[in-house]
Amino acid sequence: MVLCASPDHLKIHGTPKQLEGLEGHRYLHYSYMNIETKGQIFKYLKTKQLKESSIFRSNNGDVLVEAAIEGAGLVLQPTFIASKALNTGKLVIVLPEYEPSPLGLYAVYTHKKLLPHKIRCFISFYDGLLWCTAILG
Repeated sequence: MVLCASPDHLKIHGTPKQLEGLEGHRYLHYSYMNIETKGQIFKYLKTKQLKESSIFRSNNGDVLVEAAIEGAGLVLQPTFIASKALNTGKLVIVLPEYEPSPLGLYAVYTHKKLLPHKIRCFISFYDGLLWCTAILG
């Protein structure tokens, strides 16, 4: 997870150096994100900013990243969604020293014996990075 914004947004609103520097920034909010998650950025956004300054909400991370690229505000997204924009300089990471805590990704399946080979390979490939939950039927 990274908090990021476009260089244009930061040029206009300033680049925060501490959590308090987030005051006055607009936020693009992923509507399915539960920010009860531990981590200083999550706690700060929940207590200080999110409700008042969340100007755009979406359940699609790609849409939020595109809005951030256009200068609409700060966005908190997983690196796998924001990586292309970060690598090309369209977005920059804000407050990298306050890394948000990771969010879980779960694979839920009924029985290991009936698991398709491609799903088994996917889970094996991401072993250690992917939290897997098996529901035995």
